[in-house]
Amino acid sequence: MSKEEAEKRAFQYFQSGFHCAEAISKSLTELLEKENGSFPPNVATGFGGGIGGSHLDICGALTGGIIALGWLFGRKNPGEDKTRIFGLSSEFRKRFGEKFGSCSCPVLLEKFGKQENGMKCKKMTAEAAGITAD
Repeated sequence: MSKEEAEKRAFQYFQSGFHCAEAISKSLTELLEKENGSFPPNVATGFGGGIGGSHLDICGALTGGIIALGWLFGRKNPGEDKTRIFGLSSEFRKRFGEKFGSCSCPVLLEKFGKQENGMKCKKMTAEAAGITAD
């Protein structure tokens, strides 16, 4: 999977009506999917817009990326090693924060200022998909 394809697909999903967490998790799992089966974007729905649309908590693009990583690389049984998924999630969170200056939805929204049709969030979600794909 290429970074560009991940970004393009996440942007298209967000533009089509999925929100940040749904768009990034759906695009990444489709591009990286192995034997996991079809990803249901509804598992990410409650995380959009800073948890439940509140714009008060962690960014939905970050949580959506971590949901995708968990779907793809998380453990399926207690006792299985979680080192890989913890490492991937931690690295994604670090790179996300470095790239965008925060992992907090309200901080990011304030930084973005007024948006036309959520375009700055859509572009950030696409870039976050690219970071995750890397």
